[in-house]
Amino acid sequence: MKMSLVTGEVSFVMKTNMANGMTLDNSGKLVVCEQGLFEKRGFIQKIDLHSMASSIVADNWKGLSFNSPNDVVVKSDNSIWFTDPDYGQKEHFKGPSQIGKNQVYRVSVTGEVTAVADGFTKPNGLAFSPDEKLLYITDTGTSVGDGTVDLSKPHDINVFDVEGTTLSNRRVFASVAVLDGSLPSIGVPDGIKVDTQGRVYTANQDGIQVFSPKGKLLGLIRVQGAINMGFVGPRLDRMIVTNYSAIHSVQLNVQAAGLLYAEALHHHL
Repeated sequence: MKMSLVTGEVSFVMKTNMANGMTLDNSGKLVVCEQGLFEKRGFIQKIDLHSMASSIVADNWKGLSFNSPNDVVVKSDNSIWFTDPDYGQKEHFKGPSQIGKNQVYRVSVTGEVTAVADGFTKPNGLAFSPDEKLLYITDTGTSVGDGTVDLSKPHDINVFDVEGTTLSNRRVFASVAVLDGSLPSIGVPDGIKVDTQGRVYTANQDGIQVFSPKGKLLGLIRVQGAINMGFVGPRLDRMIVTNYSAIHSVQLNVQAAGLLYAEALHHHL
């Protein structure tokens, strides 16, 4: 679907195979995580938004089908990085996992797929720091995927050092809790974005939590049941937040980082 930023009208674009996270690549093509179905492999595809022509970027790792590609970012070198939790298996719209673990992948410009991180319960949102020296990845392990919550599982934002095509020095950037007391205290950090000052935004059950580059909690944008968010507008200073029932808009005094195509358009305005 797509939403007009002027009128708020929502309209149909195309059918998908359980599409999830999306982003624009550096040429303005839409990169989509397709989770797949029982009869269809999960894959990463690119869509030309002018012609609507699409192509599959990656649909396997070493011949094994992905679990359920979840969220995706594109680096300035045009490589594609995405998370692959097993929510499709837990939610029963996919068969058993062929890989047997939940990993993060990098797709080179030549189409080579490399696993760059594992050891997650449910790797979910991911975002590069403005200088691309860090990669933030959320782990929504507390959300099992079958409608239950496991408070013993991870509810963290992890951060890695980025060294060319690899990741190193994994550590916890922040553990996320529910701040407003409306739900049990353990959070489920889902989508994640970064602004040009290095502040980190993550979607949680109580809204969008905002952290300093050092991991200090700065505040909360209250949107009950927030799942994901994106920055829009000529200056990338308007946040669109989704939950299970609505699309919300919040005007901010910040500018998003990591959307190179949109940033290039801004410079021509």
